[in-house]
Amino acid sequence: MPTTTPNNTLSSRTARTASTSSTASSASSCQVTIPDYSVLRQTNIDKINGFYNTLLSSYTQNFSDYTKGNASSNINDRTNATTILKPKVEDANNQIINLSQTMINSVNQDTDLINEQKNTLSQKMTKIDTIMANLNMLTDKDNEMTVLNTSRDDSLNSTKTNTENMQFNTYIYIGMCILITLIIIGLIIYLVTSSNFSNKTENKNNNLYKNIANNTK
Repeated sequence: MPTTTPNNTLSSRTARTASTSSTASSASSCQVTIPDYSVLRQTNIDKINGFYNTLLSSYTQNFSDYTKGNASSNINDRTNATTILKPKVEDANNQIINLSQTMINSVNQDTDLINEQKNTLSQKMTKIDTIMANLNMLTDKDNEMTVLNTSRDDSLNSTKTNTENMQFNTYIYIGMCILITLIIIGLIIYLVTSSNFSNKTENKNNNLYKNIANNTK
């Protein structure tokens, strides 16, 4: 008859608990908690542990009674141990084995689920990091464009101001040139007019002198 001793069962349970704790530690490194799931999981674990401990106590008691009865010199005790206690021990042993396997499967499923959630969260965090990096890049580009636009506007304003100044100076130069030209033309006219007036006056004086000379003769 296959049997499971309490010490071996508890050792296996302790090892699985350590493995579960290690898995929980790995999951906690993801820094994401799911309170509802954790509470539900702990509640189910407590129920399973309670049922397991009850079953283990029953198995231990029946196994102890079976051992004593089977070793008894009283035939009735041996018959009771063989016909009644032995089936109870076998049934409790099978239940413990099945429950242990169920717990192992449950822990493995939880571990797989935790790892799957961790991978999913890691992928989402990677996507978020990528999105944030893109946003930062767009923000930097927007700032660069703002600086470039400001520089361009400043350059355009400076060019416009310089152009207006050049136009103003050009108008001043043109005005000065026109004024100088008019002055030169005026001087030329004045000189020509003065020369003609001097020639006429000189001719008039010469004629006057001639007339005077003729009259004197």
